[in-house]
Amino acid sequence: MKIMKTLKYFIAFLLLLPCTGLYSQDTVSVAVRSNVRKDMIRLRWAATSSQAWYYTCRNGVIVERYTVVRNGEPLAEPEKKILVAEPLKPHPLDDWEHIANSDTYAAIIAQALYGESFEVSGGTRGIAEIIALSQEQEQRYAMALFAADMSYQAALFAGWAFDDMDVKPGERYLYRIIPAGGDAGKHIEAGSAVAGLDDYRELPRPAEFDAIFGNATVMLAWNYALLEKFYSSYFVERSEDGKNFRRLTANPLTNITGDSRMFRADSIENGKKYYYRIAGITPFGEQSPYSDTVQGQGHLQLIYVPHITKAVPDDKGVFDVSWDFDERGNSVLSHFELQRSDADRGNFVTVVSNISPKKRNVAYKNPKPENYLRMAAIPREGEPSYSFPFLLQIPDSIPPAVPTGLQGYVDTSGTVFLKWKANTDSDILGYRIFRGQTAGEELIPLTDIAVKDTVFIDTVSVSSLNAKVYYAVSALDRRYNQSALCKTLEITKPVLIKPSPPFITKFEATDGGVKLEWVTGRDESLTSYIVYRGSRKADSAIAEITDISGKQYTDKIAVGGTTYYYAVASKNSGNIQSDMSPEVQVKAKYIKEKEEKIKKFTGKRVDNNILLQWQHNTGNVKTVMIYRKVNDNPMTKWKELDVNTVQTTDMNVNENSVYEYLLVIKDMNGKPESVQIKVK
Repeated sequence: MKIMKTLKYFIAFLLLLPCTGLYSQDTVSVAVRSNVRKDMIRLRWAATSSQAWYYTCRNGVIVERYTVVRNGEPLAEPEKKILVAEPLKPHPLDDWEHIANSDTYAAIIAQALYGESFEVSGGTRGIAEIIALSQEQEQRYAMALFAADMSYQAALFAGWAFDDMDVKPGERYLYRIIPAGGDAGKHIEAGSAVAGLDDYRELPRPAEFDAIFGNATVMLAWNYALLEKFYSSYFVERSEDGKNFRRLTANPLTNITGDSRMFRADSIENGKKYYYRIAGITPFGEQSPYSDTVQGQGHLQLIYVPHITKAVPDDKGVFDVSWDFDERGNSVLSHFELQRSDADRGNFVTVVSNISPKKRNVAYKNPKPENYLRMAAIPREGEPSYSFPFLLQIPDSIPPAVPTGLQGYVDTSGTVFLKWKANTDSDILGYRIFRGQTAGEELIPLTDIAVKDTVFIDTVSVSSLNAKVYYAVSALDRRYNQSALCKTLEITKPVLIKPSPPFITKFEATDGGVKLEWVTGRDESLTSYIVYRGSRKADSAIAEITDISGKQYTDKIAVGGTTYYYAVASKNSGNIQSDMSPEVQVKAKYIKEKEEKIKKFTGKRVDNNILLQWQHNTGNVKTVMIYRKVNDNPMTKWKELDVNTVQTTDMNVNENSVYEYLLVIKDMNGKPESVQIKVK
């Protein structure tokens, strides 16, 4: 191929590049990386040694997929599918011509795969050439991996990548890249990766992009290490109007130095504004969102730069600021200016102006507790030059004000949202957040560094038994003086778990009825207790007690001589009821004289109502009361009637409901007589 001959010196330069960090060299295997897009999953792989690379290129690889999760649930038997009909291999040499002519990195891969030689330099064979030729396979391998990182389409053409389009949301897949055929003595471990469409995330924007404009030049810089796991290269774009951008290079730039930052210089015209932005390129050929745009213009600069040497206070607190400046620059100066800012890269404001070019010191009055000073040398023409910022701090041991306005809440997932009012202290650095799990305990800090914002998000367990969580905030200034804690904020957690059941500790039959006592767990969110009773088992709620401190109840309507089963359940503020306590069996105290006081108590449905009638021979009746129960609801007081009444009608009934009524008649001594009936 003609194009191969033109690559010789270009490859010699590229061999100086470090190998990509995507593939490990620790074991002889196939390393795999996945990339999830909205509608597909892309795979990239490479052998982890030059020898393994040679065999996988010759024999190809099999791509297998196992569906292990569907609709969020693991499959009992993963579904296997082979995604390629034949082992994936690099295309034959003749197929590379068209892609190599338009893609430099494809040409590099073709040369690495099929080139007759892979020389590092020309000329007479010296020791460097002999060493290079002896390591030719390593060079081919390294360059092929680099080029595949720079061009995803070339990696596809070489059989080192695959696009799986037959994927569905809610499913998760295990991919295996298995070396095919080959020498039985050459064992190469298969590689694997796990991915699903639900893993899709938007690519992050490149960060920390900056520009330094100088005399007819600009130096662009950005943080490469910050997003190294996402982007292997970058495009730099320039605009002269802030709208229409063009790329500075046809191919993306990559990091050839191994430094954490990347740089790109550009030549510009002085006095003309330019705009720059960058976009990252992933090893899968995807472009990131654009970075923030930086702008500026070239300008003439002084070749002499001032340098602040000291700032010494006098007895009145006035600082004498001194600086150095080459006297050869005096002739082109208009004046000096002393400038101040709250931060080393903040907006500097002039605090002393029109300083004579011949002076090298000036008085600075009324400094703030923390000052970043710089000296500006203002020329008669062109742009000023500036000293490096000089930090001037005034001794300060006074803490900032205590934060106020702390508010917060916790949602059902356990996420706590806090906010408070910003301090007005001029030297505020931030805030520290403190938390406690129980009332009165010492709060512990949640953050080692100051929180800059006035909001904070925390997480707590909503499945623990403590119903509340406690927070406070303190303020820090730039000298790390810390305020006292603000007033502690008590936040009630949402109640999502069932309370622990009570345990009946005492039960007895008395003249006044069956008396029960119980104990409960340490649940802080209890709101009531429900007492259950039944003749065969405790299956009917007869009372709900909202005084949770009492933990006792007397069943005054128990029929003497009758055996009952009792149990108690707890209910919390989330309206969640506990399991019932273990049942206890009690026989109500039999009082013979009561047996025939109520002669008759009946109920029957009449014209969609229920007619209740009774007879009794109780003398000196004090009260006549009827309790009512509908289906499985608790028994509640329904009516208190005139002492001479012997019948009443329940007109609020439903046809399909079951009703129970309890008639209780008390004499003047307060002794009750009761009878209970059920009407279906």
